[in-house]
Amino acid sequence: MKKINLQPFGELECQRPPLSICFDVVSMFSESTERHVRARLCAVALCYAIQDNRFPKKPTSFELIQHGSKCLDFLFGRGVPVSSMYEIGLDLIGWFAESLPSENEVNDVENFSE
Repeated sequence: MKKINLQPFGELECQRPPLSICFDVVSMFSESTERHVRARLCAVALCYAIQDNRFPKKPTSFELIQHGSKCLDFLFGRGVPVSSMYEIGLDLIGWFAESLPSENEVNDVENFSE
């Protein structure tokens, strides 16, 4: 569990989403990614991680960027500042990345299983 402070909502509890979501968000985010896509990925990270029913429900058919647009509309419509959305979203994306296995961990498992 992780706690964030997102204005105007205040302190909120976050939980890492499933590893597949973490992987999708982390793998799509880079400095070369277009700004509007990075914004949607930050918004998705916030909405997926925050454990609060006020935030957009997760889609049954996963369309990351489309869902990101819905999340952006929700966050901006509630007065969340762009700077906060980026700052906290980036922190959450980093947190998601920590949960993914590293190359060394994958190699260790392969070596053990052989």
